[in-house]
Amino acid sequence: MAPKKKSGGGNPRDQYFTAIKQQKLDTLRWCLRHGGVTHRSEDEEGHTGLMVAAAGGFSDSLGKLIEQVLKIGPPEDMDDVDEDGRTPLMMAAYNGKLDCVKLLVIQGKCNLKIKDEKGVDARGYAALRKNDKIMAFLDNPKAATPDSEGDDDEEEKPKARVFKASQQVGVSSETKKQEEAHATKVAVAEALEAELLAAPKPAWPEVAAVIKDTRRELSLRGKEGLKNSKHGPLDVALWNCVCLFELRIEMNDGVLTSLPPQLSRLENLTTLIVSANALTELPDAIASLKKLRNLEAAGNKLSAIPDGVAQCELLQVVDLSNNSIASLAPLKDLKELVSLKVGNNELSELELAYGDLEHMNTLSAPNNSIVETPRGIGQLQMLVVLDLSHNKLEQVPMEWGTLTEKKLQQVRLAGNPLADPRIRRFVDGDAPSMVKDLLNHVRKHGFKADAGGGKKGGKKGKKGKKAAASPSGSDDEGEDNIADLLAAMAKGSDDELD
Repeated sequence: MAPKKKSGGGNPRDQYFTAIKQQKLDTLRWCLRHGGVTHRSEDEEGHTGLMVAAAGGFSDSLGKLIEQVLKIGPPEDMDDVDEDGRTPLMMAAYNGKLDCVKLLVIQGKCNLKIKDEKGVDARGYAALRKNDKIMAFLDNPKAATPDSEGDDDEEEKPKARVFKASQQVGVSSETKKQEEAHATKVAVAEALEAELLAAPKPAWPEVAAVIKDTRRELSLRGKEGLKNSKHGPLDVALWNCVCLFELRIEMNDGVLTSLPPQLSRLENLTTLIVSANALTELPDAIASLKKLRNLEAAGNKLSAIPDGVAQCELLQVVDLSNNSIASLAPLKDLKELVSLKVGNNELSELELAYGDLEHMNTLSAPNNSIVETPRGIGQLQMLVVLDLSHNKLEQVPMEWGTLTEKKLQQVRLAGNPLADPRIRRFVDGDAPSMVKDLLNHVRKHGFKADAGGGKKGGKKGKKGKKAAASPSGSDDEGEDNIADLLAAMAKGSDDELD
């Protein structure tokens, strides 16, 4: 999913440079992967992202860009120059950005000997601004170790002693938290590296590339399954790709009928797409995917949703269309749902906790056997699209009148045996303009449940009563009502004459 555009203009290049300056790494990552920009892209002044990050001291962004250059190359791009021959290292050195200088030299392996058009190298730029620490570092980069980075001169040593003393008396709790967080990150990184190294030899080049380059996305669309493999049609090394955030598996010829329990290893997944296969079930191992936000399993042979899905509390997008699912009960506890698509299944009701779904904007369940129209839908104030077409709905509840007209753009109810003829006329054409008219009508004449809150034996609105009494089934207040009145008067006159 693309990040929200908050500032920096509407195009990916502007977003890219804004993300660098604001050090929004998720947006920066999206721009590089999906936004059509590269680390070579330049801003309006001809500066690359590396130059902007280095000159401004945006070390987090710089680290991500260095990682990108080293991953896709060539390494020489670390020393790209502007129109005056200045490299990112020179800019960082001139502006006194020691952290960025260290990143460029130690991680980026920048060339210290490159000179600009005036013959000045990175150390020379540091000397121009009397940045002594940077000059000392560039004179002997190998002397900089993780233990000594904070002790560049005598001024830092007292600070180190104060820090140690504060640890002893328990004063610097915030510092301890930062150290613990850093230690956790290191442990996670080491575990990730160990898992990748432990992977069996990949059978597919796509999987090999993930393991080699620690890629975050993997798409296996139109892939032929492995034959004569005791582990099934999928490459067994896939389940060691614990670095993955997004995984798409859409195999050819219906060869994929199940997913193994090893799916639980991919605990960093935010997106899992297994549509257009022949899956008969989803494994309960899906409960281990605590970060999962997008689950798509449309076009399979699923008869049920595993209870484990209820543990994926961050799920926002669920697409289970075109299966044989009879119950949505495992989804009742999910509160972050934004889009739910369950069309072409065997549902007789929509079991959802509507009051908790504050962000739901799409609810699509056409071509099922839903009998009762959920009154709770009226609580979905962010709803944009509602599709319950081709079910067995007879009534539209008055509670739907609370839906937000400015949000709701589409309501599809065609193909239902709706009792209210006026609503039938609204929905048969499926015109977008009918939403406002439909909501206005439902507010006044929608179906009311009985006073006890029961599902059956409810009352109809005023219009509904008239429609039921009218021989033609019309709810119009014009000629039909006058005709009824005249008929009653005539009958009364005949009785009096008799």
